Amino acid sequence: MYAAYGKHDKVRFIIVGAVGFVANFLGLALFFGLLNLPILVAQVISVELAILVTFAGNNYWAFDGHGHIPLVRKLWRFHASALTGMAINSAVVVGLVRFLGVYYGLALAAGSTVALVWNYVLYKRFVFRARPKSE
Repeated sequence: MYAAYGKHDKVRFIIVGAVGFVANFLGLALFFGLLNLPILVAQVISVELAILVTFAGNNYWAFDGHGHIPLVRKLWRFHASALTGMAINSAVVVGLVRFLGVYYGLALAAGSTVALVWNYVLYKRFVFRARPKSE
């Protein structure tokens, strides 16, 4: 079962990531666009929202074979691995908005793309690591 499922986890990861992107964008639209919070504050709050949304999607749908890992441990690992992805994403967003005047939605798309590969590798190998077939 795991071999066949592994072929689809990248597609599911991208779908979950797209939902997380929407959550991040809506957070930015609310906190930066409507409430006029500083871009860094708005981005950090929005990224945390996206992290929780993508954790749920990745945990329950995108990756398989990790049921042996306690949920709280996965959540902690997810946050730990997401911190670097968040830093990459936020640095791109803040840099493009603050220094180049790029629209925050476009900046978010650029930052999310840069962080995509990093997140997939860490989530697959560190957070949602499947149980070896021999167990």
